[in-house]
Amino acid sequence: QIQREGYLCVIARERTSPFRVIGTADLNTRTKVVNNVYVREEVRKQGIGRLLMEGVEDALEKPTTLKLTVYSSNTPAVNLYKKLGFTTPGIYGGLSALSSAISFNFLLEMEKELV
Repeated sequence: QIQREGYLCVIARERTSPFRVIGTADLNTRTKVVNNVYVREEVRKQGIGRLLMEGVEDALEKPTTLKLTVYSSNTPAVNLYKKLGFTTPGIYGGLSALSSAISFNFLLEMEKELV
């Protein structure tokens, strides 16, 4: 991981040579907002996104609320975050349900209480 004041980047890399970076997740440690979660396409669906998000959660003092935004059309990411316990508060919950019924893309705000 890379860390500096107010910022943390969790990095996943291959276990064998050439040890390429296969995923990252950035966290603003002041606002508790996750940005830029990325997993290389060829290694998706192997639990790397889950491990990155667990690394983000482990880095935070609890209790706190972790937040992120994701486009509603990014179904794999939305599903991952829901499996990890993120919810869509307020109006975002209704919009999330609406986006699954019609072709409508918008930025969803999601959050998770960490205890």
